[in-house]
Amino acid sequence: MFEHLLQMILGDHLGGYTFDPPHGPPGYIRILSPDRRPYETKDGYVCALIYNDKQWKGFFDVIGRPEMLADPLFATHEVRSKNYDSAYAFVAQELKKRSTSEWVEAFERADIPVQRMNSLEDIVADPHLEAIGYLKTVEHPTEGRIKSLAVPSEWSESTPEYRRHAPRLGEHTREVLAEAGYSESSIDALIAAGAARD
Repeated sequence: MFEHLLQMILGDHLGGYTFDPPHGPPGYIRILSPDRRPYETKDGYVCALIYNDKQWKGFFDVIGRPEMLADPLFATHEVRSKNYDSAYAFVAQELKKRSTSEWVEAFERADIPVQRMNSLEDIVADPHLEAIGYLKTVEHPTEGRIKSLAVPSEWSESTPEYRRHAPRLGEHTREVLAEAGYSESSIDALIAAGAARD
């Protein structure tokens, strides 16, 4: 997993560092810009991607400042790429002026990729997850009623399912150690010494 994540992420950050000798330090300044993250609104957060010239024009139109597209800091993709911190900081300040729903509606009209950022409570109450029964209440033999997440994959031949409840600490110690070849007396000794829990 580590190597796969590096393949997906590190390539962007190597840039000129891949040359020998390197053409600068590692790190893609656009991704590392402190304001390149979900933007705070009056009542939450939105994830928006204002990237190309068309989207920047749309953004300036939405905020009622179309003349800013002529500003030397924002005029072209090339200029913005040299001033990511300033560009994203400007967007961050602007987005604090309206509500999440106002920004989502305005950005969708302007064809700017946008989505409200969900809270954990939003995810738990998500209509799609509700419709597919992703969160189920199950009865645990010692803990009572608990929420359980569905298996997040589908199979052509059989339906994956959980066959056991979440174990309590040490619930399967004897079973696991016996499968590993420990005798009953050895398992008793490990438990008595505190090296294992029953």
